[in-house]
Amino acid sequence: MLTSVDRYEESDLTPQQQAALKLADAYLVAPAEMSDSTKRDVAAQLSAEQVVELVLKLMGFSSDKVTVALGLDLDEQTVLTM
Repeated sequence: MLTSVDRYEESDLTPQQQAALKLADAYLVAPAEMSDSTKRDVAAQLSAEQVVELVLKLMGFSSDKVTVALGLDLDEQTVLTM
């Protein structure tokens, strides 16, 4: 499964799963630079509700990136569930 996720564009994952991973890549790397191609692929495979849910989860899961990068991560871990 990890290989499939790592190479999702060449994997046997469903088109919906591939679109979700494509959106996640774009969001985590440079959301403001998301290509029109990625936007079209995501819109073709996922509903607006699915996109919102995915982005909200990505925001929650990546909310500590700045803290960790600055070496200010807390000893206590908080688990985000949705």
